[in-house]
Amino acid sequence: MSFAAKLSEYFLLLEDNVLCAPNFITHIHWKVDTMRSDPWVLLEFSNMGFLGKLFHSRDLPLLAHFLLLFYKEKPLDRLIPHFRTLLAQKNPILCRPFLFYHRFSYYTSNDSQKATPVRKKNPYGPDNPPTAIFTDMKVFDVHFPWKAYTLDESFFWTQNVSAGNHLTVILKHPANLSRVQVLTGTIVDGKHALEKGQVELGYDPEGMPQYCTSFALLGHLLEGQVNQEIFKSMGYDVSCVRLVVKANQVGGLIIRHIYLWEENPKDIEAAQSWR
Repeated sequence: MSFAAKLSEYFLLLEDNVLCAPNFITHIHWKVDTMRSDPWVLLEFSNMGFLGKLFHSRDLPLLAHFLLLFYKEKPLDRLIPHFRTLLAQKNPILCRPFLFYHRFSYYTSNDSQKATPVRKKNPYGPDNPPTAIFTDMKVFDVHFPWKAYTLDESFFWTQNVSAGNHLTVILKHPANLSRVQVLTGTIVDGKHALEKGQVELGYDPEGMPQYCTSFALLGHLLEGQVNQEIFKSMGYDVSCVRLVVKANQVGGLIIRHIYLWEENPKDIEAAQSWR
């Protein structure tokens, strides 16, 4: 940030492993133009972590110094909103549609410092093939959307969802899924579960970032959960799995796990390795 302070008028903060919407520079340019009469410190083109944060380059030396002073006190993605308020922008400016998304492929083992791809915990556990995760729900603290897809005990936390909100898993390659399980709410007492929702399977992906153009209902949530086998009669290989909110819900919502099982995933991987 210090190095970039004098290189341009604006500074866009991105992470690696990112999917960018088409013509994202044009969209950002248009938004900046529309905001010229309104003072701002931070424009947010994503609701995830550091991703898609736009600053005035003139603020970078102060921001860099602020992060160096307080990085041990809070995670950096929580310091940035605090910096915004210190410079008198009270409320976040979320610029929709969001232009940047994380792409996630593998997850690292907790008992090893080496980044070893982990596909399942046991022979009967879920496979969770490589995916990208999309959502239009609010993101708080460090409980990011992709944590609902990991095979550990992390989860996605959000609040005050509305009918039509979704969390969508887009598979890197269409998969012959045999089972889908979606778990919401706490483990012990089921608090913060999704009261009314459904799980859908998506097909025919297109665009960049990709999005499925057609969906079929897999099942409705019962007590905040879906655990459904997929029969061959349901059609083609699945490209998306989407959790959809069907009614407004006030308060916290925990999406604890999205588990996917593939039909003979080892055979599929072996076939792909010969392509």
